[in-house]
Amino acid sequence: MNREHEGTTAVLCFSDGAGGMELDTIKLARFLSPAHDIILICKTGSWIEQRCRKIDPPFPVVTLPMASRTFSLSLLRGMRRELKQRNIRNVVFFGASELKTLYFAFLGHEINLIVRHGTTKTRPKKDFLHRLIYSRVNWHVALSEHLLRNVRHIIPAGPHTHFVKIMPSLPVAPDREAPWRAAVKPGPAIDILHVGRITAGKGQVDALEACRGLCADQREFSLTLLGKKEPGDYSRRLDTLLADFPCAHRVHMPGHVDDVDDYLREADIFLFPSQGEGMPNAFIEALAQGCVCIAYANTVFPEFRELGFHVHLVPDQDVEALTRCLARVVKDLDEEKQRCLANRERVASLFQPARELEQWNRVLKT
Repeated sequence: MNREHEGTTAVLCFSDGAGGMELDTIKLARFLSPAHDIILICKTGSWIEQRCRKIDPPFPVVTLPMASRTFSLSLLRGMRRELKQRNIRNVVFFGASELKTLYFAFLGHEINLIVRHGTTKTRPKKDFLHRLIYSRVNWHVALSEHLLRNVRHIIPAGPHTHFVKIMPSLPVAPDREAPWRAAVKPGPAIDILHVGRITAGKGQVDALEACRGLCADQREFSLTLLGKKEPGDYSRRLDTLLADFPCAHRVHMPGHVDDVDDYLREADIFLFPSQGEGMPNAFIEALAQGCVCIAYANTVFPEFRELGFHVHLVPDQDVEALTRCLARVVKDLDEEKQRCLANRERVASLFQPARELEQWNRVLKT
């Protein structure tokens, strides 16, 4: 693509967190950078800034101070300065609260504003203030049909607003010839994996409870809960359960790691009873690795079955059904993993980088 007359595309996220949205911000900036003039703008001192310092990304990173998420004069001034100094034509925004500040920052500028949605929203935003703020948005990009329906229901549409679904892609196509772990292994333990921040709604407590049945059946297994432990009631509840868990020595919590793929390659079962996903990267990656995937039949997960994937879904928040499903999968693991071979082919077909880039090119102004 000829960049001589191309405007800059700014990818924005002002979150302090270190979860999926923040990782996706960096991932999208990196993904678009070979084809577009990209700049990433984040909050000064945020995890995103620290992460970008470690990975040396192929795009500039600008940090702006922000006094408040509700409305920040420092963010407003900093954003207007960047708009003036750089030829920014597209803005891809990850977030929600800071949109109030950005509305005023963009006044007087010809900006193609794109809001990217990755999580389910529950409270309608159709009061006067939100109608005013969202009237400035040109595109709402959702990662799944579930999120697209959710955004249409929750978010007010302006006179020039478009809603579109763009599923994420895998940065590297899965190797369909690569070996996977068979059920018959040198060691007897079955590896069960969960990936996600340890916080309410992510499902670690339900995953742990589902493994009680394996303890009672004296099955050899290992449960790894991979992700940063967030302070709060949920983490304390998990600690309390672990203190009395009959197979606590089989549960491992390494925290946040950079090499999630290494864990996915070793896993037999991806146990993911989450309650609020939009289009979870870890679930797609687990399918690509040939893991047997188990989830609740909520939010986006029924779409995976509609897309032709072999997955196990149980009624939402039904821990007993989850326990029974896990026991059946463990019992028939050889056969289950054979069925999951087709998932790898399906991921390679549906989650192609070329397809995602083509869809983003339709949204971005050049």
